[in-house]
Amino acid sequence: MDSTPQRELLRRWLLAAGCFATLLFFFSPPWGAFRVWARVPEMGGMIEVRRGAAVLQQVQHPGVEIADKLHAAIQWRLLFPVIGRGLNLPPVFFFALAPLGCVLVLAFIVTVLRRRGASFGFAAVAALVLGAGSWFFTSVCWLGYFDSWVVLGLLLVAFAEAEWSVWAACVWAPWVDERLVLALPLALLCRWLQRTAAGKPFDLKKELGVPAALALAFVVVRLGLLGGKSAAGATVGGYFAGLENSGAGAGRMGFGVWEGLRVGWIGVVAACLLLPRAQAIVIGVAVIALVAIGLGTAQDFSRAMMFVTPVALFGAVLALGRLEKLPRWLPGAAAALALVLPAYHVMSNQVNPIFYFYHELAALDVPPPAVMPELIELRAVNAMERGEYAQAMDDLTLAIRLADNPAGPSRHRGMLAASLGHWEEAKRDFAAVVEHQPENPEGWFLRAQAELALHDAAAARSDVEKARSLSPPDWNSRPDVARFLARLNQAK
Repeated sequence: MDSTPQRELLRRWLLAAGCFATLLFFFSPPWGAFRVWARVPEMGGMIEVRRGAAVLQQVQHPGVEIADKLHAAIQWRLLFPVIGRGLNLPPVFFFALAPLGCVLVLAFIVTVLRRRGASFGFAAVAALVLGAGSWFFTSVCWLGYFDSWVVLGLLLVAFAEAEWSVWAACVWAPWVDERLVLALPLALLCRWLQRTAAGKPFDLKKELGVPAALALAFVVVRLGLLGGKSAAGATVGGYFAGLENSGAGAGRMGFGVWEGLRVGWIGVVAACLLLPRAQAIVIGVAVIALVAIGLGTAQDFSRAMMFVTPVALFGAVLALGRLEKLPRWLPGAAAALALVLPAYHVMSNQVNPIFYFYHELAALDVPPPAVMPELIELRAVNAMERGEYAQAMDDLTLAIRLADNPAGPSRHRGMLAASLGHWEEAKRDFAAVVEHQPENPEGWFLRAQAELALHDAAAARSDVEKARSLSPPDWNSRPDVARFLARLNQAK
């Protein structure tokens, strides 16, 4: 290891940043979805941004009941909403806290392994393998998920050198996701096993009693003091009543378990194989129990596997003492597989693929079909033809907000408003058509009709003259134009 502490620290951070960039290339955020969300913050139809809208509601009103019932359980997951509100963070900086947590996790993995004598090469491989899991995908690919910080809290409990770091993690981490309390015993078990395996003392009072007391205090506050203030979806009974995972088959659950850690499961297997038999049985049973708890308490199966991450890192720590007995190609092959194998978010009711950088970058120009303004506008036109005016109005409003040039949906919404006799609204929409397509005579003509309906004949004459100047010579002979000009001539 480098003899200069500052240089060693710098190299660890650079390695973590390099691993983060590598993972981000192979498992890139859906930039197209984020681009759309940034322009329409309240939209909740896209799974990539739906939680984000709910979390922003928390930032504005911490502890408020979440309107989105799918995410009602996050009512008291307040660490980052309170930070965002206290620092008055813009959404882009607020949501960047989740990827920042990814960098911190990777840096901590590198630090744990370097302190135990690992080369930078082995530390990089381990960081890539353990990073290419669901906790990373959700933190960078979905807004409002801070799983990276949950994993960081568990790793601190299992591997931090300073006791105060463990205690601090037990204080703040449950306020990111209260389910961390369920995973805390496994993290503490890893701490005990790895410290005793390294011949280090283990103070039961400080290293087990204090974390357990802090976890119990959180449970008392969360379920006791806050229990009576919790919305139905944020209570234990309400959460399980709304949980929709019972219909998933064994295949979907197994797939979710795999996608949780993917190649990182090799670390869990290593921990079970390299520990003494009795300890291996204990940690194996604990892992199986936590996997079952995760599947039973989450609709997103793969995310629930983040709670097993301390065991995977423990396996990498144990493997350091057996590297000479392992094939030289094994670590590199594990990292390569972790990067190139297809990755997915696995939920009880659907599976979402995760794409590489170039695929998602292309979505900046071609957003997902579900939010393409042209398709939404077409859907609205069909709704208008069926007489479903309220639905058409909602769709046209969304299309206007999503479109780079909202002239088309504004024209349709203005015509719909006019057909319903809402001429003020129609005039505003036709004005938007004029603003975005000033060379199109139809926009001026439509606005003139709205102005005449509002008894503003002077403005109507001005707009129709502008339409004439932009139109071909035979424009006045159109039947609709001729009828309008006749009415305009009769107006005072």
